[in-house]
Amino acid sequence: MLKYIAYVSRQSHIITDRALKELLEEARNNNTASAITGMLIYFHGTFIQYIEGEEENVDWLYSKIAIDNRHQNITELDSGFNKERAFSDWSMAFKRLHKNEAFEILGYKDLETAQLFDNYQSPNEHPALNLLNNYVKNL
Repeated sequence: MLKYIAYVSRQSHIITDRALKELLEEARNNNTASAITGMLIYFHGTFIQYIEGEEENVDWLYSKIAIDNRHQNITELDSGFNKERAFSDWSMAFKRLHKNEAFEILGYKDLETAQLFDNYQSPNEHPALNLLNNYVKNL
């Protein structure tokens, strides 16, 4: 069984396009070495990520992300176990999402980034998880 974790976080400081590219390259190299696959969406200063792999590797990576000074307000959206990888072909798929694309994916719902950090009764209702799930379906 493979473990997965989906989370959302805010960037803690301005990230340039170059720094974002370097972050993605670093993630891909580290994930390949740790047999972790997943998806990273960057949306208006917000990271939405899904990672999967062997339990100890995913737990290690998530604990590393939790102390990474590029992230703040980390909110776990979902976690669990699957028999198969959702992202078997990607060490880290990436999408820089623009507001008009979010509207299309979410059915024209106005998604403010502040809403991504509101408390939700059920993690299944969190708009970031909804955005991730809907984007994956449209790949």
